[in-house]
Amino acid sequence: MTVLPAPALPPVISSPSPALLAGPHEPGSGATAEMLRTVRVTNLITWAALSVHSLLVEPVRDHLPLSQVQWWGVLNVIFLAGMLLTLHLMNRWPWRALLGLLAGQSVLALTANAFLNGSSVQAGLLILVAAQVGLLLPFRQALLWVAVQSGVLLWVLLTHWHNLDAWAFSTGYVCFQALAITTVRTAMREIRARRALATVVEELRATRALLNEASRQAERLQISRELHDLLGHHLTGLGMHLQVAAHLLPASPARTHVQTAQGVAQQLLGDVRTAVRGMRDTARCDFPLELRALAQGTDLDVHVTLPPDFRLDCPVTARVLLRCAQEIVTNAARHARASQVWLDVQRSGALVRLRAHDDGPGVASVRFGCGLSGMRERLEGLGGTLDVQTPPGQGVTLCATLPAGGLA
Repeated sequence: MTVLPAPALPPVISSPSPALLAGPHEPGSGATAEMLRTVRVTNLITWAALSVHSLLVEPVRDHLPLSQVQWWGVLNVIFLAGMLLTLHLMNRWPWRALLGLLAGQSVLALTANAFLNGSSVQAGLLILVAAQVGLLLPFRQALLWVAVQSGVLLWVLLTHWHNLDAWAFSTGYVCFQALAITTVRTAMREIRARRALATVVEELRATRALLNEASRQAERLQISRELHDLLGHHLTGLGMHLQVAAHLLPASPARTHVQTAQGVAQQLLGDVRTAVRGMRDTARCDFPLELRALAQGTDLDVHVTLPPDFRLDCPVTARVLLRCAQEIVTNAARHARASQVWLDVQRSGALVRLRAHDDGPGVASVRFGCGLSGMRERLEGLGGTLDVQTPPGQGVTLCATLPAGGLA
């Protein structure tokens, strides 16, 4: 479990590495895939609209030779292939290689624009490049990219247009590209926030179901105790009195009825004990079964190690230990850059230990938020302890210890 100060959305980083994208096996990769699908469809539709307009209008209006239009068509198709390839590899390749592909797209778009004698419509392809750059680079560096390719666009337009028109269209496209960068980054954060909210809602539903089940089990335990302590006590006393009465009475029909009542009381006492035993068995927590079910219900690779024939007779201890394991897996799935979690449960005398470790990068320091604080409070309520270690670059190791029989 990798512990972070608070479950916040990833900030815009200042290094040249990807600011918004996650790898295919990292947390957040689902949001990345959804965003890339959206950008891919949007860019493809925009490319088709710009290409059709450029093909139908520009050559006829400017009386371009066929060879020049053909060269434009070849470059435009290559641009499309490069754009689709870049979006396909966006969360797979290193960012430097992706920047090379994006630079190639910019060169192709500007060269194709030159073959159309500076088309104001064809320049819209730079907006598609800017949208991809906004996903890959931090905001300031993305704006620097826009400034460079807009400067080259200005040079192309000045070659074929009047100075005032060239400057007007170039500055306008700077605004459009900045808008594209802002839009994709905002959309990415919205997708991540929506997915994070959905995760929280599912966790709340699961927690509510667990609380309801715990409440039902507590009621069963309370009823079983009441039946055993009150009804069982009185039935035992009744049986003893009936036995004395049957011994003191002479042989008569009344003694027969007393003996019959004594048998009914003994049978009723047995039925009460059977019901109490059944209610307590129902209230028990099958810790190994529920821990393995918890491990299978997450996208992470959770490795569970349990001793043979491991069981916890105290349902309270089992529930607390299970909630600790759930909190560990939840934190690793939501906050850590980890793909695997190891859960090792061992019994040492009268103590039971849960040791958890992940393959994330770890954190510089541990801050106990709501999740860890609640885990520690539950453990301390049963006389247990919680220890968290964060070796740099080695993930986080967590050890929860508590008495196997409940409150010490």
